[in-house]
Amino acid sequence: MKRETSGTELTRLVAVLDGLIKWSVARPQAVSFNGADSAAGVLAFQLAGTKSTLWSVRVARGDAPKLELHLPGGAEERARIMETLNAHSRSALVEKDRLRIGFGALKNGAAFDAVIRLLGEMSTRNAAPMSVAS
Repeated sequence: MKRETSGTELTRLVAVLDGLIKWSVARPQAVSFNGADSAAGVLAFQLAGTKSTLWSVRVARGDAPKLELHLPGGAEERARIMETLNAHSRSALVEKDRLRIGFGALKNGAAFDAVIRLLGEMSTRNAAPMSVAS
C-alpha cells in the first residue's frame, strides 16, 4: 500500500485495514488469519476451522487497495451482498464481478460499518460446525 499511496491518504487507507484486522482478530472462534495459503501481496482471513477465505485485501500496481469478500453461499446471498457493496461504491458491480469494494469507499464510516455487518453475517452463517464431544 505504501508504494501505491502517499500522504494523508495512506493514513486513511491503513486505518481501514487496521479496522478490518481488528474486527477479525477479535473473533477467533469465527475468523482466523490465513498466512500460509495467501498469495504474495495478499492479506487474507478465513473462516475458523476451514480453508474457506472470508475476506482478502490486495493492492494492485497503480490502484488503491480493494477488499474482496469470498462467498461460499448461494445466488440470493450474493445479490444481497452485491447490493450493499454497490450502495457504498462509485463503481457498481455486475453479476459476474468479484465481490470487491475499494478502500476509498471504506473510508466512509457508513460503508465500513455495512461491510463489517456483512462479514459478521457471513462468518456466522458459513462457520465450520462445532465438534461435539462423545
